[in-house]
Amino acid sequence: MAAPQAAEALKITARHLLELGLVDEVVPEPLGGAHNDPATTAANLRTALVKNLEDCLLLSEQERLRQRYEKFRALGRFEESQSKAA
Repeated sequence: MAAPQAAEALKITARHLLELGLVDEVVPEPLGGAHNDPATTAANLRTALVKNLEDCLLLSEQERLRQRYEKFRALGRFEESQSKAA
């Protein structure tokens, strides 16, 4: 089994991690992968980091702590939706 198929089967793709709430954002890679264009990769990371830091700084300390607490308390919770065919 190739790595992409294994990641899909284990639900550890970027899309799955985002859906499960394990990551806050997926930073897009340049075409061909990060290793083929480090400058664009660094620029994409910088943009995402600056945006998220600015958003975070708009919150009070209490709100940041509350959001962090809620996020980590929710980790591991999973509800499987019922199939309409069932």
